[in-house]
Amino acid sequence: MVKNLAELAEHSAKRLGERACFEIDGEKYTNLQLLDLGRRLHGAFARRGLGPGQKAVVLMMNHVLVYPVFQGIFRSGATAIPVMPQAAAAELRFVLADTEANMIVTDVERLPTVREAAAGLPHVRMILVQGGTDNPDATPPEVRLDELAGEEPIIELPEINSSDVAIMLYSSGTTGRPKGVLLSHGNLVASAEAVVEAAVLDSWEGPRITLSAMPIAHIFGVAIMNDLLMVPERLADKSKLLQMRWFDPEKFMALIAENKCTTIAAVPTILAVMLHHPAAAKYDLSSLKEVICGGAPLPVELGIAFMNRYPCRIREVYGLTEASGLGTSNRRTEEFRPGSAGRAYCNTEVSIQDDNDQILPTGERGEICLRGPIVMLGYHNRPDETAKTIRDGWLHTGDVGYLDSEGYLFVVDRKKDMIIRGGENIYPAELEAVLHEHPSVAEAAVVGVPDEIYGESVVAFVVAKPGTQPSEAELFEHVTSQVAKFKAPSRIHFLPSLPKGGIGKILRRELRDKATAMRAAAVPQA
Repeated sequence: MVKNLAELAEHSAKRLGERACFEIDGEKYTNLQLLDLGRRLHGAFARRGLGPGQKAVVLMMNHVLVYPVFQGIFRSGATAIPVMPQAAAAELRFVLADTEANMIVTDVERLPTVREAAAGLPHVRMILVQGGTDNPDATPPEVRLDELAGEEPIIELPEINSSDVAIMLYSSGTTGRPKGVLLSHGNLVASAEAVVEAAVLDSWEGPRITLSAMPIAHIFGVAIMNDLLMVPERLADKSKLLQMRWFDPEKFMALIAENKCTTIAAVPTILAVMLHHPAAAKYDLSSLKEVICGGAPLPVELGIAFMNRYPCRIREVYGLTEASGLGTSNRRTEEFRPGSAGRAYCNTEVSIQDDNDQILPTGERGEICLRGPIVMLGYHNRPDETAKTIRDGWLHTGDVGYLDSEGYLFVVDRKKDMIIRGGENIYPAELEAVLHEHPSVAEAAVVGVPDEIYGESVVAFVVAKPGTQPSEAELFEHVTSQVAKFKAPSRIHFLPSLPKGGIGKILRRELRDKATAMRAAAVPQA
């Protein structure tokens, strides 16, 4: 029985034999080539002190070495900490300090950000750089990653238990403080097994060519990485993954047409862009059979319009980082149900609970809760938050939904104020804290409003301190100096005061309504 991700890769190679399985930027690789690179990086990392109990931050664009980097970390018995490549230095520094990470793996384009974030942190012993470094005498030392990929491999694996932490993914909470989600090897092996079951690949006919632009720093990207190892034997010579470095809509459609891709992994924003792109008619996308859509709720109208335009089946999934990216899934062989995110995965239980943790009957709305081997170990150094989130074995998601009589989940709202823009989670409290740091800001509130392309857009409302007149551009520059640009508000409106309830709580629904109305009427700022 496979108990960790390193064993999963070794077992997959023995089970399938050598197969062409991966392509990026036109370069093609077999599974044995990727495994060999993982073994070599295992050797390089181990010889530089990375081992069980230690942590390595990975901040890279998608690249052929990204998967081997993760395998090298897993094989070393260490924990991988993916960080979005767009992260600002302040965000990365928080992660580095919170985890006391020992090593950073990055690419040359992000090296300035990494240097700024790591400055003065004694636990960061080494920075590995894809593309090279211009400072061989740097402190901490900077080493070329591609050179390490040529070092002697380590074939034997150390003892790695299924309960050991494989990945720590940071997810901001409603308090604004990012939390490290601890996912074990057992969590992610169980996730990979469940994803394969939901895909019903035993009945798949013909080639299965998947295209993805998902970043490996997202749980969706992690699932795709592990899915590569779970291909059934009957599809070994018919299945491969095309990986883009980043999402470019026209290139995405061109790759589907050129390679006759049958499957794409997407967030709803990608489907909206494809549907409305002015160049869409240029490309023959008739090879598409399946769209695996997750990361954010899929609007019913968008799903129906996409399937009317392209001859494919959308398989909507629901999940969250704390459940290894899983929760529910529509099966490939089942009829499309608009608005539903499918049924529980094979190894997962789903219930709807009230505020007293009582399970509600079919059709009643309440909090979506999950239980099973995919549920995280907890939050790093956050025992109180962990206890609040996992109660009696149930992971409380903070999302609101209901189950129908056949066990299909319908997600209808979120208890938390999280905004999902283009599949990325954005937390108002984090942005509000940054806005409050500006010397001219007295009060700030951030809300999400519906957006046709991105699902939601971010809008901020600010009350300026007396005697000051900050501009929208000034505050935007301040925010983007502290957080990734994709999190920044698309508009910043100024108000004399924020609407509040009787106990002084900001009435976010009023602000959402105001932002939606202003957007629809294109009302200029006050």
